[in-house]
Amino acid sequence: MTQKEFTVSAMHGDMDQRERDVIMKQFRTGSSRVLITTDLLARGIDVQQVSLVINYDLPTNRDNYIHRTAETF
Repeated sequence: MTQKEFTVSAMHGDMDQRERDVIMKQFRTGSSRVLITTDLLARGIDVQQVSLVINYDLPTNRDNYIHRTAETF
């Protein structure tokens, strides 16, 4: 994606909280337009301007699926 000049950020559970906060700030302000993350944010992403959520691996738990897809809209 970066080769196609998309502004992309990535986040995972092995990052410290400070790093994750910086990435979320970039995403919320629009300086990063794409956020790729592990299941770390399955519940808790609250970004109004999110228009698309793609689940690479579908969650097996119904509630997690609902939170991943519906909570952002």
